[in-house]
Amino acid sequence: MRILLSTVVLLFMLPKVALQCLSAMYRQKEIHIYSSEYLGLGMKPIQHRTIMVSNCALSDFDSWLHYLKGNLDFIGPERLAMNESSLLTRAQRRRFDVAPGLVSPYEIKRASGIAHKTEPDIALEFVDGVSASRRFQLTSIWAIQTLVGSARPKTGTLPTFDLFGVTLNNVSMSEAIKRVMNSINQPDPHRKTSKFAFVNADCGNHFFNDFSYKQILNGFDQVYPDGIGVKMAARMQGCNLKENVNGTDMFPLLCEQLQAQGKSLYLYGASGAVLAKLLDKLRISYPSLDIAGHSDGYSYADSPEELLSRINNSQADLLMVALGAPRQERWIEDNCSKLNVAAVIGVGGLFDFYSGEVSRAPEWLRELSMEWVWRLLQQPKDKLHRYLIGNPLFLARSIRQSLANRTSDSLARVAT
Repeated sequence: MRILLSTVVLLFMLPKVALQCLSAMYRQKEIHIYSSEYLGLGMKPIQHRTIMVSNCALSDFDSWLHYLKGNLDFIGPERLAMNESSLLTRAQRRRFDVAPGLVSPYEIKRASGIAHKTEPDIALEFVDGVSASRRFQLTSIWAIQTLVGSARPKTGTLPTFDLFGVTLNNVSMSEAIKRVMNSINQPDPHRKTSKFAFVNADCGNHFFNDFSYKQILNGFDQVYPDGIGVKMAARMQGCNLKENVNGTDMFPLLCEQLQAQGKSLYLYGASGAVLAKLLDKLRISYPSLDIAGHSDGYSYADSPEELLSRINNSQADLLMVALGAPRQERWIEDNCSKLNVAAVIGVGGLFDFYSGEVSRAPEWLRELSMEWVWRLLQQPKDKLHRYLIGNPLFLARSIRQSLANRTSDSLARVAT
């Protein structure tokens, strides 16, 4: 397969490069070969040559030659220059147990918006779980991403975009976590509690005709886009989202920061059984994390003031509210002025996922941005209307908003 694939690509590529060189010679443009070295399997140096015409690189046929020779795999860690290996930890150097790739797992995850870890850490995960089936999964995902255009590098990202009247923040996962931690470490003196939320397609359908819900979300410090539906809606408006910033992926990364910085957490929501499982898992994964307190989503329904007293007396820095949208955002808005916490986040079904009560989609399905399919299969009765009716409705509304924006832009240009 390696010989067949590389031969076909090279037979197509080399004549093209030859014609480009002949054209450059005819036009008397400067042609030179740029050489660089990177580390391959077992940290063996590999020399890479690139033909340059007027400082512009031609087709990268040398990578395919190295693939043909076995110096590269189709899927593998990103290629590192000789001097970059010194920046890796001892564990991260295990990336050299396999050959680097023409396509990297990090590149695939970044195209899906879920590259929430660094490239060395994602490469290490790949090496630890490498198998023929995993390589096939990643190759298939890359092929699909290439066909639909999501594998191409994105340019022109906007800091925010409007979804049905709600302003969403276009940030990476690391930027979102930094903002939450900054609100804890450096509270806004003009606002008592910082508020954060996530918005997916289902939320969009809820606030499409709900002005009060829109007002609440627009009053939050930051609202993060979550899911493939919102990503498509943003793209219709010319906004390429940096990442899929969702609560389930943020939670473990945020717990790491809370633990490292000695900050405390209060958990509110879900059932008592789910909360117990969640606490057990947190104590194992983050033994030094200060869990200031916890309350399920049912016990204090008739005594809301007692719940607020419990939260405030815990002196927690961060409160997570898992009541489901839009109920949790309304609860945050109604009670924010009575809270003593530095920050509060509405996290939806996060507790169910992290506790293991509801299983997350396999990694390859998340890389395809199709986690919703898994949720539909897991909970068909609960999610049938949300996904099979709600998702098409959301996309139709997004298309209508995009067309309306283009029309208004055109009229504005004509008027000027």
